[in-house]
Amino acid sequence: MVDAALAHGIRPQALLVDQERVPDDDPRLVATADMAERYRVPGRLMAGASTLAAPPRIMAILPQPPLRSFRDVRFPPALGVFLAGVADPGNVGTLVRSAAALGADWLALGPGSADAFHPRAVRAAMGATFALPILEGVTPADLATRDGFAVVAAVPRDGVAPWDADLAQPVVLALGAERAGLGPAIGELGAGREVLSVTIPQVPGAESLNVSAAGACPARPAARAPHRRRGDGHEGRVPHLQPPAGGGTARGRGHHRRLARGPSRGPLPGYEVRCI
Repeated sequence: MVDAALAHGIRPQALLVDQERVPDDDPRLVATADMAERYRVPGRLMAGASTLAAPPRIMAILPQPPLRSFRDVRFPPALGVFLAGVADPGNVGTLVRSAAALGADWLALGPGSADAFHPRAVRAAMGATFALPILEGVTPADLATRDGFAVVAAVPRDGVAPWDADLAQPVVLALGAERAGLGPAIGELGAGREVLSVTIPQVPGAESLNVSAAGACPARPAARAPHRRRGDGHEGRVPHLQPPAGGGTARGRGHHRRLARGPSRGPLPGYEVRCI
C-alpha cells in the first residue's frame, strides 16, 4: 500500500520502519529521505502497532485522497462503476481493486454503500484506493441527468451472459447489495435510457456469487469492448472496468431490456525510537 501511494504521488505524513527487516537502500526509504517524521523501530514495536497477523515492514500515515466530482473525472466514462447499497467495506475495497485493475475511469458510491476509506476497504483495495478516482454520495438520479453512456445492471436472473452483451459503447456497470440487489435504483438509472441486464450463469443449485466476485466478471468483457481501443488514451493497457452485482429487476421509467450481440501515541515502554 505504501508502494502504491508513493507511485501515485501521495506523500506520507509519517513512516514507521522495521529496523531489522528494511535495509537503508530500500526504494521507499530513498523516496522519503527528506521526511522529518520517519522512524526506525524494533520489529516487536511494529507488531504491537499493527492490526495485521503478520506485521508489515513499513507503516505509514497517509493523507486521504481528495474528494472527486463528475467535474474532474472522465465523463462520459469509457467504463464507470456504480455501487448501490454495497454496505460491506471489504466488498467495496475488493471492487475498487478490481475496477482499477481492469481500467475503470472511476467508481461511484451510491446510497447505502460503505466508505471506500474505511480501514477494511483500504486493506482490501491493496493500494488501488490511490489509483482509481472514487466519487462519494452519488445517487442514481445524479447519473440519470447525464448523457453519453449506457447502464449495464447485474441482476440475479433473466439477463444475458456478460460475454454476450453488447458493450461496444461507453458504459456504467451497476452493482447492488447481495440481498436487496439494485432494487429501485434500476428504475432511476434507467430514466430516459436503456438498462442492459446481465446475469452470470451458474450451475444448478448455486445460490449466488459474492458481489465482489460477481463484479469482476461483467467488467472484463466491457474492458475489452472495441470503443476502448480507439485512441481514447487507453491504448496498450486493459481498460478500466466496474463491477455489477445481484439485484432486482424492477422496471423504471426507462427501458429495461437484454441486448445480445448477434451472430498518534508515544513509544511503548522499553523501546527506543530512532529518527532516521
